[in-house]
Amino acid sequence: MRRAAYWLVPLIAFAVAVFIVLFLVQINPSAPRVDLNENAAESVSSEGLKGQLGSWISHFAKSGEDDYFYPVNEVTLKLDMGDKNNALELYRLTIKPKSSDELLACKEELKKTDLPYVMQNEEDTKILTVDSTDRAQLQSLVTKLKTYQISATVSPYTEEK
Repeated sequence: MRRAAYWLVPLIAFAVAVFIVLFLVQINPSAPRVDLNENAAESVSSEGLKGQLGSWISHFAKSGEDDYFYPVNEVTLKLDMGDKNNALELYRLTIKPKSSDELLACKEELKKTDLPYVMQNEEDTKILTVDSTDRAQLQSLVTKLKTYQISATVSPYTEEK
């Protein structure tokens, strides 16, 4: 029994190796032939390379497949830089809540108005900023926050450099 187990492992390994070799031969039936005589006879100068360089580029340019596109990421952006966008005035609402209760109240009021806001953490204080083109909506939000005794300021937005 031991003698059979002793020879069984190498026989299985040999059978697996033969199977892999046969499989590789089956999927690669012929290897490309390299003729050393043809390559040695050709001497290529720099002038000959210019002709060959253009030939492979033209080969890909004349590709017969119409449904295939080479994988290239292409992004097209159209920016309307008309006077209409310059006429819009942006306003910024700045809220500096003093406690977590005031912060919660500010967030709830901002959720009701559906205005996007940004919260900045600076050391111990938090600053909520809201940018909008509607000054009246920001002023109404300031009056709502005054009912919670939260101070907020509305100012024209200027780009910081």
